[in-house]
Amino acid sequence: MSKILGIGNTLIDIVAELDSDSLLKKYGFAKGSQEHVDKSVFDAFYQELSLSGAREIPGGSAANVLHPLAHLNYKTSFIGAIGDDSWGKMFEEDLKQAGIHFHPIRKAGDTGKVLHLITPEREKTIIAYTGVNDQLVGEDLADQYLSGYTHVVVDGFLTPNEKFLQAFLDREDLQYARVIFDMASSHIAEGHREFLKRMIKKHVDVLFANDLEAFSYTGNEPERGIRSMAKDCDLVVIKKGSKGSMVQRGSEFYSLAAAPARMADDTGAGDMYAAGFLYGLLKNYHLTHCGKIASFLASKVLEVEGARLPPDKWRNIKKMI
Repeated sequence: MSKILGIGNTLIDIVAELDSDSLLKKYGFAKGSQEHVDKSVFDAFYQELSLSGAREIPGGSAANVLHPLAHLNYKTSFIGAIGDDSWGKMFEEDLKQAGIHFHPIRKAGDTGKVLHLITPEREKTIIAYTGVNDQLVGEDLADQYLSGYTHVVVDGFLTPNEKFLQAFLDREDLQYARVIFDMASSHIAEGHREFLKRMIKKHVDVLFANDLEAFSYTGNEPERGIRSMAKDCDLVVIKKGSKGSMVQRGSEFYSLAAAPARMADDTGAGDMYAAGFLYGLLKNYHLTHCGKIASFLASKVLEVEGARLPPDKWRNIKKMI
């Protein structure tokens, strides 16, 4: 039986609608941009924000991938840092409710948060504060017993903390697990290219990236970039949003269509795609079948706000896949 471990940033997604973009302008945030800010800026902005009707949804890439797999009856565990605050308790309770075993690394400070701010014309601006996720060090793993896992899902947003990520991947008790890595962002793909090349070649079995990340990493369009990426690991999946996806394993190459969806929010769609693809791999399905399941699940999360599907939707999904 497969046993899956995830490691990554712990985050709370806060989805709020703005009456105008005046507050964004006041703080110098470009509408539609993605901003990473420090505590002082986040707290000041957050205090001025009208949160009437806002939705608070636990997130983080690796945790987003584990959630669907847990609903699909796989044994899952997660390692991540939380602060001693209500946000950390919310994250912890969310994993518990999903049946995911949590290995919390408790830190002094704030649990990470991401604001998803939607202006009247439905354009989304993202403002993120990583909180205690930045405090992770190799010594935090000393008392973790990680033997027995067959697969490890690694959040690419850990990459800026190269020493911590390297310490985790070098652990002897994980050397027989298959490592699944998501490149996370084009800034990470470009800014940490040399580290990623060494890390992927040595540790990664399944690599996920979107088309912009693949371009930033290889300098080539996805159709060429995927071939160079596939030289360093067993399987590469390039996500292209509504344009579908590409998959390469050795000499096998497939271009796959996206599933139609009535989009409400794109938060977590890439993570849900990865979860669906992994579900197919765990079932030993053909790569094209894995891609169809992945696209189907991604289309379902596009129809809700945040990266979590409600339990009633999972009952129907289980019947369909």
